[in-house]
Amino acid sequence: MISILKLKIKVAKRLFGAIFTGQYLRFGLNLVKKQDGDWQEKTTINLPIFDSPLREGKLHNLRIAIEKINGRVLLPGKIFSFWYEIGEPSLSKGYREGRVIRNGVVSSEIAGGLCQLSGIIYYLSLELGLSILERFPHSRDLYTEETRFTPLGTDASVVYPTKDLRIQNTFPFPLLFHWELTDSNLAFCIEAKEPLKRRKLNFQQTKKNGFSNVKVFLESEEDGKSLLCSSDDYLL
Repeated sequence: MISILKLKIKVAKRLFGAIFTGQYLRFGLNLVKKQDGDWQEKTTINLPIFDSPLREGKLHNLRIAIEKINGRVLLPGKIFSFWYEIGEPSLSKGYREGRVIRNGVVSSEIAGGLCQLSGIIYYLSLELGLSILERFPHSRDLYTEETRFTPLGTDASVVYPTKDLRIQNTFPFPLLFHWELTDSNLAFCIEAKEPLKRRKLNFQQTKKNGFSNVKVFLESEEDGKSLLCSSDDYLL
């Protein structure tokens, strides 16, 4: 466990870094106004919740986190920061133990399982062509193609407070986040008042020396060419 002093130092460093780059002033989701309900354009991604160790803890943690970001709007130019919205995940806030991957090793810790939440946000944001300001891959690939949540290369590891997921709304219109969670499915829907178009992602995978390198490309709207989004190495 990280000491309270070390945690405070890391939080302060991250805060000052966000202020220095000018990102901090752009952080934040907004609540939807009751009369503002004309969100006709919708695009949804569904992911299964597989049986796994500490599954109930994971579901419990997801429910707490989703309450913080459900039914909220990301305005044009604003930045979604996972930890700015969720805050420090702790026992005092009701979080339980869940499965995590740290330094290539599977273990458990308080608030484990939230990476499925950050991963689904990242995946759909990639397809929509939003600006990814910060994202970290996991260090290890634990899954088969049958048990994988999203394609390898589209995961997003979050560790409070050092590893965040930050996405900027580059559209000239707001985006509404909507979530639904059952015991077997996690659904993330982005709604808008103007058309949303998901673009194709292409993947290039090579294996060497016990690692799998995955390059993710986004198909360009203008000329159909592929734009490199990320290049990540995973321990096999």
